[in-house]
Order: sequence, then C-alpha cells, then structure tokens
Amino acid sequence: MKIFKYSLIPKFVYRYANIPATIIIVLYLIISFIGIANDWKFVFPLAINLILIYVLNRFYFKMYKNFPFKIEIDNEKMFCSNFMINDRTVKINLIDIEEIKGGIFSGRAYMPLYIMWNGNQIGISPHMKHYNKFLTIVLTNIKKELYNELLDEVKTLAGPLKKEKKKK
Repeated sequence: MKIFKYSLIPKFVYRYANIPATIIIVLYLIISFIGIANDWKFVFPLAINLILIYVLNRFYFKMYKNFPFKIEIDNEKMFCSNFMINDRTVKINLIDIEEIKGGIFSGRAYMPLYIMWNGNQIGISPHMKHYNKFLTIVLTNIKKELYNELLDEVKTLAGPLKKEKKKK
C-alpha cells in the first residue's frame, strides 16, 4: 500500500485559511453596516461581503466533508481517512469508481479532482504530495470504459490548446 498525504503548508491552508479570511470579511461587513448610517450606498459592500462569507465558507465546509488528508491505495482498493469534520475511514474499490471529474479532466489542472462511486464522492487536491503517482494508480485500475472516456475528454481538451500554440 502506498500512502499519500498533503505537505504541511497546503494541509494548513486547506484546514484553517477560511478562519482569518472570514474574520477579515466580517470586519469589512461591520464597517459597511456602520457606514449605512452615513450613506445608503454602503448597502452594496455589505451585500458583497455577505456573499463572500457565504461562498468562502460553503467551499470550505464542502472540502471538510469530502477531502481526505490521508489516502492509502493499492491496485484494488483505496482507504481515505483524516477528514476534517469526522474520523471516518472510507473504503473505495477502484473498480467501483463510476466517474472522475474536475482537475485535468475539466481543463483546469489546478482544480480539485472528484472521484464518484456508489453515490459517494471524495475530492483530491492537486497539491497532494506525489499527486501524479496517485492519479496513475487510480487510472490504471479503473474500468476500461471509464479510462477510455477520460482519455477522450483529455484529448478533446488538448485539441484547442494545440491550435492556440500553432497560432503563436
């Protein structure tokens, strides 16, 4: 079994960066609220700050629920543990994976990769140590049909990139 984890800085950012960001936005929210007494135009920054708090924390709570910080994998199964919200361990048979989306399969390599199986989902960030090795193990052990489908998606996404490079 190979073990994949996040290094210290990405792990810290993924777990706790929303706390200082939310505090800063709340301070701006308070200033906007106080500013409404002077001018009604402060309603707009107030609304923007509320939306920012909602979007930021919604992203982080989704990540807390779906992102394991420790993954043990071999050629048949994967064990995901060290979730932020609870101490659960999720077992995934690689052959049961129904869909892989996001990340390089969406054309944005910096975005999280989502693995779906039996109605469940986990997310993997590309900032994980040895992310490419992990992805290789997963892709070599999933169903052949899914592998071919993902390969076609990457080829489709690579087509426009090749045309843009030729123009330059």
